[in-house]
Amino acid sequence: MRAAWRDIDFESLIGGRWLNRIGILTLLIAAAFFLRYAFENEWIGPTGRVLIGLVSGLALAGYGEGLAKRKMRYFAEGMTALGAGVVYLSGYAAWDFYALVPQPTAFAFLAFVTAAVIGQSVRRDSQRLAALALAGGYLTPALLSTGTDAQVVLFSYLALLSASLLALALLRGFRVLAPAALIATAVYFIAWYVEFYEGDRLLSTALFGTLFYAIYFALPLARARLARRLRPTELGVLVLALGFYVLLLQRLLYENQRWLLTGAVLTLAVVHMAVSRALASWSAGEERRTRQLRSLFAVLAALLATIAFPMRLEGDWITLAWTAEAVALAVAGTRLPAIWMRAFSVALFGVVLLMTPAAFGGQRDLLFINLRFLTLAGVAAGLIGAAVYVRSRLRTKVRMEAPVWAVALVVANVVALVAVSTESWDVVQGLDVDLDLDLAAQVVLSAVWLLWAAGLIAAGIRRSAPGLRWQGLVLLLVVVGKTFLVDLSFLEQGYRILSFLIVGALLVAVSFLYQRSRR
Repeated sequence: MRAAWRDIDFESLIGGRWLNRIGILTLLIAAAFFLRYAFENEWIGPTGRVLIGLVSGLALAGYGEGLAKRKMRYFAEGMTALGAGVVYLSGYAAWDFYALVPQPTAFAFLAFVTAAVIGQSVRRDSQRLAALALAGGYLTPALLSTGTDAQVVLFSYLALLSASLLALALLRGFRVLAPAALIATAVYFIAWYVEFYEGDRLLSTALFGTLFYAIYFALPLARARLARRLRPTELGVLVLALGFYVLLLQRLLYENQRWLLTGAVLTLAVVHMAVSRALASWSAGEERRTRQLRSLFAVLAALLATIAFPMRLEGDWITLAWTAEAVALAVAGTRLPAIWMRAFSVALFGVVLLMTPAAFGGQRDLLFINLRFLTLAGVAAGLIGAAVYVRSRLRTKVRMEAPVWAVALVVANVVALVAVSTESWDVVQGLDVDLDLDLAAQVVLSAVWLLWAAGLIAAGIRRSAPGLRWQGLVLLLVVVGKTFLVDLSFLEQGYRILSFLIVGALLVAVSFLYQRSRR
């Protein structure tokens, strides 16, 4: 280290390099002060000021090119960026400050400057210059806006700029370009929509939205095809672009074109599932490397299919549709096998259960043939079908999965019991007899629960299933508690006697079943 310091010629370093650069910087400052003084005293007119800016900017960019050839990367990029900025602002001033050129000419000039900076970033493999091009490119429409609706010009320019920047990000591996470009594009799209959108622009707006989504979907798709993986920024672009596009479709089509909206979202689900399956053929011999990526596209497909139903259906029909989807995911997740599908199925069943209370607010025209009963019975059947299929077909389960599906069976039993109980209550309430229907309904409810408990215990004994037997015993205890705490206190003498007779007889029958099964 000491020998290296001795070898340095400090005199040449200071006198030959440092003083040269300090002198150049001093001259630039002096020139800036002179130009400011000349501008303030009107020595130089608008045309001269713009020309000076253009010449100065080109000179700085040329100086940066010379520094780049001498391998002075960071200083060269700084000079190029400064020169490009001066040229950019000079072109903007020629239109906005001095009105020397029309707006289309200024727009074309600034777009050309942006393209030139993109070319420099490719040639020098510089992400900093690419970021400068992004900033200049997306500032151009805002700076040159005239406040009028120019959808085709604006969105065409943004699409071309986005495609160029994403191609650059893919070729050079620049990570910041795609998310920054997506955010800027979304901001412009939202601003235009709020200010100018009318119903007669539905087709053009939907087409441009589809074009933007295709552009931003292309980057993750290309990366998945080439590298078999996605960086976090590319994953963010994939999810954000999809979310923005679905929200746009919802805003455009929900009111008057729901079938078209549902079809569009389901088409997106099919596309993502096709990509997931295609990754298997693209990555022959690299299954482990692409497994997470395939699961990602498959999860997005499942999410899209899930949100498609509320866009067309309403109320309990959404609950039934999601129940069917949850069963399908459980079956598919067992056959593949794919743990994410089974996990998604469980989560979707959870959402379905949260929605089931809404079924009690619907109309009930026919007992046991109405949307309330069909919804509750459908949820119960779906839970039972999915749980039984997974438990019987899947040999290898992840930790805690078996208890989850066991709980699903218990929940299904409760939902089914609630469905039958509510219908039985309504049967009694609809009778045209000279009785206190509320008291009669209490007795019938106790009888239904007892029969249900006896059925669970009998099935548990026959199948040697302790889970069924315990559910039956718990329900029996509930009925006994109801008999002594509710029926004994509130029922009239005749109903009270009938309730205790039914409960006592069925308890003796259940006890006989247990004794017989133990022999």
